[in-house]
Amino acid sequence: MTTIVRMETLMLLLHGDQELLHHLRRVELLPSHDEGFSAEDAEIARVAGTLVHELEVNLSGVEVVLRMRYQLLATRRELAVAVRRLREQQDK
Repeated sequence: MTTIVRMETLMLLLHGDQELLHHLRRVELLPSHDEGFSAEDAEIARVAGTLVHELEVNLSGVEVVLRMRYQLLATRRELAVAVRRLREQQDK
């Protein structure tokens, strides 16, 4: 089941910050449409909102952090697959 997040929820996660929303769209970290965001989009908005409004990170810093976070999560997924394959080979 796919989670659909509404724009109102996304804006709450961004602390109502329209400038932040426009920046995330401009650097293609969030889609440009206004309806039906994914759970991943919501998580990006939550992290971005926290970085800007609680940790006082500037917009360029938010972009760097979010891109590094994406790369880290992708690496973790790849590592999990590699570990699973190694375990499967050991079990044979």
